[in-house]
Amino acid sequence: MNFIRLIIFSLLITSELFSSQNLEKVTLQLNWKYQFEFAGFIAAKEKGFYKDLGLDVQINEFVGDINVIDEVKNDRATFGLYDTSYLNLYDEKKPIVLVANYFKKSALVFVTKQDIIVPEDLKGKKVMYLKNELKDSLLGELLKKHKIKQSDFISVDHDFTGEKFINGEVDAFSAFVSNELYHVKKSQIPYRIIDPENYGIIGGGLNLFTSYSNAKKNPLMVQKFLEATNKGWNYAFDNKEEISDIIIEKYSKIKSKDALLFEAKETEKLMMTAIYKVGEIIENVVNQDILRSHSNIPLDKLLFNKIFTYSNIDFSEKEKEYIKKKKEIKVCIDPNWMPYEMFNEEGKHIGMTADFLKLISEKTNLEINVIPTKTWSDSLNLAKQRKCDILSLAQETPSRLKYLKFTSSYINFPVVIATSTEKFFLPNPEDIIEKEKVGIVKGYSMGEYLKNKYPNNKIVDVNNIKQGLEKVRSGELYGFVDSLPTIAYVLQHEFIDTLKITGKFDRKFDLGIAVRNDDELLYEIIQKAIESIPHSTMQEIFNRYISVKVESSDNFKYLFEILGIFLIIIIIAYFRNRQLKKYNNILSKTQKKLETSLESFEILLDSVNEGVFVFDENGKCLQSNKIAAELFGFENKDQVIGQHIKDFVSPKSYDLVAKNIKTDQEDAYEIIVQKKDGEEFHVLAKGKDAILDSKRVRISSVIDLTELKQKDKLLSQQSKMAAMGEMIENIAHQWRQPLSLVSSIATGIIVKKELGVTDFDDEKKDLEKINNTAQHLSQTIEDFRNFFKTDKEKKEFSVLKSIEKNLMLIEGILKSNNIQMIFEQKDDCKIKSYENEFTQALLNIFYNSKDALKDKTQEEKLIFVNVKSDKENIIVTVLDNGGGIKNSIIEKIFDPYFTTKHQAQGTGIGLYMTHQIIEKHMGGKIIVENEKFEYNNIKYKGAKFSIYLPLK
Repeated sequence: MNFIRLIIFSLLITSELFSSQNLEKVTLQLNWKYQFEFAGFIAAKEKGFYKDLGLDVQINEFVGDINVIDEVKNDRATFGLYDTSYLNLYDEKKPIVLVANYFKKSALVFVTKQDIIVPEDLKGKKVMYLKNELKDSLLGELLKKHKIKQSDFISVDHDFTGEKFINGEVDAFSAFVSNELYHVKKSQIPYRIIDPENYGIIGGGLNLFTSYSNAKKNPLMVQKFLEATNKGWNYAFDNKEEISDIIIEKYSKIKSKDALLFEAKETEKLMMTAIYKVGEIIENVVNQDILRSHSNIPLDKLLFNKIFTYSNIDFSEKEKEYIKKKKEIKVCIDPNWMPYEMFNEEGKHIGMTADFLKLISEKTNLEINVIPTKTWSDSLNLAKQRKCDILSLAQETPSRLKYLKFTSSYINFPVVIATSTEKFFLPNPEDIIEKEKVGIVKGYSMGEYLKNKYPNNKIVDVNNIKQGLEKVRSGELYGFVDSLPTIAYVLQHEFIDTLKITGKFDRKFDLGIAVRNDDELLYEIIQKAIESIPHSTMQEIFNRYISVKVESSDNFKYLFEILGIFLIIIIIAYFRNRQLKKYNNILSKTQKKLETSLESFEILLDSVNEGVFVFDENGKCLQSNKIAAELFGFENKDQVIGQHIKDFVSPKSYDLVAKNIKTDQEDAYEIIVQKKDGEEFHVLAKGKDAILDSKRVRISSVIDLTELKQKDKLLSQQSKMAAMGEMIENIAHQWRQPLSLVSSIATGIIVKKELGVTDFDDEKKDLEKINNTAQHLSQTIEDFRNFFKTDKEKKEFSVLKSIEKNLMLIEGILKSNNIQMIFEQKDDCKIKSYENEFTQALLNIFYNSKDALKDKTQEEKLIFVNVKSDKENIIVTVLDNGGGIKNSIIEKIFDPYFTTKHQAQGTGIGLYMTHQIIEKHMGGKIIVENEKFEYNNIKYKGAKFSIYLPLK
């Protein structure tokens, strides 16, 4: 057999309006080059989402010194994209309106060398950034907050790739985490990120805006553009590789596919799609942006969704006057044509058109009253007699144009034929019109079309669909012709076991509202009302109405090949109760999975290396993780809950903790805490205020520093290495962002759980992010190479004698390598500082010179030491004749982990610690340079380290 009989099933019918052939031209001005940052707009264009809604969109790349705001204000572009600084450029004479916000956090950060930890460290450094970038951006706000002027650092023009940073030409640069950071990561050089968000400066990015005049003139077009764009973003995130290929093939080849895919992942993170809807505007964030810009713009004058509603229709003065005078609009419907329309047992108008007419009434302020009729023929006759002003749903035919004028189609579905279940599939149902008796409701446009096309037809007029299908079941008719949703509705309710759909006509029911043709103003008003209904609203109405059972052949795809129409499998009526039970079971399983996910989240939280507490406003512990309980000597988390914060914090540190809670301090800091039995120990603490269940809470995390303190003592005895205070600061900055991420995702899961909008797949992704973050946090401590120090006090010591002690320590090493140490100048000066640390700093320099000289074949291997003083400083110089340091790396030698040796021979931490000791702990300065000199009539070149220590 060349066909197969499908088992009985049902399909939910939804529909889209055909795109207008006269597309409305729209221009979008980007604020940068074509890349994945704009993938949602590109996807909407390339996949036809804009076109489906009647829009012809041109996407313009950013070029030259173009001003995006001016392009939109002066109507050279319909829409524009900009960061939060658009508020600083707001013009009351030519206002703009915010349509959507896509980046929920700013992508703009500082990428820095590892010795630049906080914003203050940028002073005196070479910083690369765009012209005017630090004026209005969040980076500018960050510098203002820390009282840093652009004159405090050396400005370098941006290269847009980060190559100058990678090559060591600059110390820091402004970057998009989704863009330039790709090149930095690929280079594998160490770096840090200074993110304004970690300093309380929060803002979004990628803001879509249009001019007020454009939004007022065409709010429907703006809404269509927004709908299609958001659909484009969802498609782009689901199909990252496809959209990346499209960008390369059609838009720009500047970025590699690998770079675009990196950008795609980072862009999705910036949009925070697990928590927020694509394009959603968060009013609290916008308010913060307004306050920061000092623009004082009320939200109801800035946000599109507050200024314009979809019911705002630009009626002419004549139309407005007509609406005021017109008392009512009389409408006739098909009394038995579900799911489109019908009168129920109480005589009430129900179905799709009832919903649409209600919308039209609201939009036009016209009272619409339905006139009862018994058949469609009765409704047509009343329309001819002008007793009906409109027909709610009708298709244009030559005969009807004599007394009606038709609006644009707002409902269109395919025409199908229903037969008894033993009939075969019909590839072309029109083939049987002159061979078999086929029923059609009297007065339907399809009947008029078929009768005109096939003069020898065997069409039988019936009063309604039920009568027609009954005649098919009894064998009186071969089949019955009507729209797919209508036949589906009746088959499901009354003929599910005896009839089926056997074929689809090429023709569709393109249905609009028919208005009496002697009332042009009424026609214009109804037409504008239909055009103002958003596509999403139409789709919601369609989705409320129903299903069908069909048979197909091997080529059954022809049955469903519909432009703008798709069919979704749903439950058949026969198994409705069973399916309902099935879905309840699925819901129950989903609930259990969610509970399991939350348990998994708790397990993951318990697996991180810090204790986590949640305190209420009064300092009472509401929740904690397992680590926190164990850390403070409790048997389980239940014993922790209900304790006061004072029970955990030592009296020595409580005032500091109370102050930080009061000021919502988010930076990490070291405190002393106490266990249940009173034993004290040191922790690194960090807190963040949050809102849970409409109540203010404090989420705090602590890291046990006991083991670090023990290692600190051991390392101090062995190598006198760097300061613990610096280590705590480094850890704090490394942990800030991951802790913020864990807190954000955890809060998002809780909120969605409480709102009942949970999704297992989304939660699974969130939990994976938390797990990855936990692994990152665990790795952080190891990355610092156990960089600790012991407690110390400043004391007065002789710099010269300290150096001489150093030389005694390394005398044997120098002799074994035939290295001669030469003192050229010996000023005996005393300072009050950290002698042990100074000793370690000098040892690292001497070791560096020794390593440079030991493999040299020259006769004399020399290290020159000078100690001298001026009015302000003691100056210690160390110069060797080892050939100097390569110019390509000389600026990197104080970077942590930078070494020219094999990993087994060096860690790259020595000179970094020397730099930290001299500049951070002793308040001095250290510089390195290559110097050419002559000794005993022989010319040499070597590395010269100069240390400046303040006398006071």
